Amino acid sequence: MIFATDFLRKRKVVLWHIVGWFILIAYEVSFVIAFGAKVTPFVVVFAYILAIALFYFHAHWALTRKNRQWLLLLIPLEVLIYYETIMFLDYLKLFDYENRPSFSEKSLIIKHSYRALFFIMLSTVYWIFINALQKHRQVAKLEQERAENEQKQAELKMKLIKSQNAKLRTQIEPHFIFNTMNFIYDAVEGVSEKAGEAVLLLSDIMRYTLQKTDDDHEVPLQMELENIRNLIRINHIRTNGKLNITLEINLVDYDLNELKILPLLFTTFVENMYKHGDLTDHQAPGIVYVIAEHGELVFKTWNKKRTHMPVQGTFVGISNARERLQSFYNDRFSLSIENRVHDFLIELKIRYAHDTLLCS
Repeated sequence: MIFATDFLRKRKVVLWHIVGWFILIAYEVSFVIAFGAKVTPFVVVFAYILAIALFYFHAHWALTRKNRQWLLLLIPLEVLIYYETIMFLDYLKLFDYENRPSFSEKSLIIKHSYRALFFIMLSTVYWIFINALQKHRQVAKLEQERAENEQKQAELKMKLIKSQNAKLRTQIEPHFIFNTMNFIYDAVEGVSEKAGEAVLLLSDIMRYTLQKTDDDHEVPLQMELENIRNLIRINHIRTNGKLNITLEINLVDYDLNELKILPLLFTTFVENMYKHGDLTDHQAPGIVYVIAEHGELVFKTWNKKRTHMPVQGTFVGISNARERLQSFYNDRFSLSIENRVHDFLIELKIRYAHDTLLCS
């Protein structure tokens, strides 16, 4: 297909060259005839073969030299060769025709030198045009390739985000889970109020985990915060109040249904607090802090570290969260993690470049 396209393009270029030379030759010959000179086809053919050879030699060889200083030598040499060739053909009587005007040697030198310079100048204009056209095509091709690469990168990024979010939702079969939870809730509701509440909370958490996102793969911030509240509450019930996390939210001036976030992003960091933090001190509970200010959504967590950890944490959840942030927000986020001796601090900032709700 590419070969056929190149062939047709070259064929079209050759056709345009033929048409151009035909127009020029017809124009000049018509003037010669108009002035009463009788020229033969033989004279026309030889004269223009020489002119055409000079034209293409100058365009495709002389002007393509890297060292342009050679043109100072090549142009006079081209004029000389053109003149000597004409004179040689004239010596062979190839240009004899009726009513041929007579010229002095000086006039012949001027005439044929001018003729040679005319085709050299014409060739130079042609070369400039061709080079400008080629550069334009190269720039257009590079722009097209850049646009295609950007589109492919954007598509790959969206596919990655979609697959990462989908992975969280395809681990379990939702109907089975919710039917089982409804059964458990009915069984324990009359026996233990806390157990019934825990089942409802777990059902809400699972429902959010399987929640569909919008076209941008985000969910309202309100839903993410509600899931964090459920997670804190269910752990409070599960441990009989032994694990303590305080959730502080400062979004008074914003509509939580308008602000968006990747699903389970903040939840991942809160779960990490329960996995690796010491949350048993009622005087120093873990803190989850969410605020919107200066065009940024700020999320912070702080918790004391366990003095004895049976297994060293791998923090895979944090690593995955960082990958999701990089894939979706690119340079619109910053994530700071301080793993200190006695405590652990995370600060995540997301800049909403196109969200006027966060522009102060």
